[in-house]
Amino acid sequence: MIMGYNKIVIEKKLRDFLEEDCNFIDVSSINIPEDAEVTAKIIAKSSGFVSGLGELKILFDMLNITTTFLKKDGQKVKKREVVVELKGKVKNILLGERVGLNLVTHMSAITTTTRKFVKIIKESGKKVKIACTRKTLPGIRIFEKKAVTLGGGDPHRFSLDDMILLKDTHLRYYKGDIEMLLRDVKETASFSKKIEIEVEKPNDALIAAQNGVDIIMLDNMSPDQVEDVIRLLKEHNLRDDVIIEISGGINEENIVDYLISSPDIISTSDLTQFPSEKVDLSLRFD
Repeated sequence: MIMGYNKIVIEKKLRDFLEEDCNFIDVSSINIPEDAEVTAKIIAKSSGFVSGLGELKILFDMLNITTTFLKKDGQKVKKREVVVELKGKVKNILLGERVGLNLVTHMSAITTTTRKFVKIIKESGKKVKIACTRKTLPGIRIFEKKAVTLGGGDPHRFSLDDMILLKDTHLRYYKGDIEMLLRDVKETASFSKKIEIEVEKPNDALIAAQNGVDIIMLDNMSPDQVEDVIRLLKEHNLRDDVIIEISGGINEENIVDYLISSPDIISTSDLTQFPSEKVDLSLRFD
């Protein structure tokens, strides 16, 4: 298991990635003898926080490559530092090189970007969680969300069966009747599932809280509107009864404005869809 994730699932995905990169034969390496061996290193070409090393070990284990890791998942890495040393057959190292580097560089970018958001929140003095969303690349969500977790963020939902999240589309079907929507959902929902609803108006947040929702997502609201919602909930003694999540258009430039009202969670697709921090690595033979 990696951070609680199923190793069998990780192996299956990695096999699919290898098959995508080399469906039949590596024609570039056809003249290299099958038994030729080499030692190699993966080196950081820029600084940041590295992640995906657990997956990298599984990948090279599958290819019978010996690995020695000089860094751990989530750890700071500096430019020109060695991250991992490799030993094994040349062809097998070349087979796993691009898959491994692609995954680690992508995950590391997400982890480093998440750490940047976490740092901004910490410096503000607020106790607010930063979370990603389901806006992930198909097929690699498990890796992207692990990278967020390694950066100190919250993975939020992994899939549609994780929890109940009622969005504007659900509410539109109910013609905006929040009370009726929540009543119907509670009649069929398992006790094990939390219920979250997305609202765009302060009064809708109040109605949701009065009808026993667990989490209220304030979607695409301005910082002033968020403050209005929280003030309204406090006036009705409901603030402590719900978790407040803010989402929609939040980035590194404006997150401080949203922290003022002390929400519980801020979620943004910037962590996985548009990571601002890049971490470059390369593999070199000795």
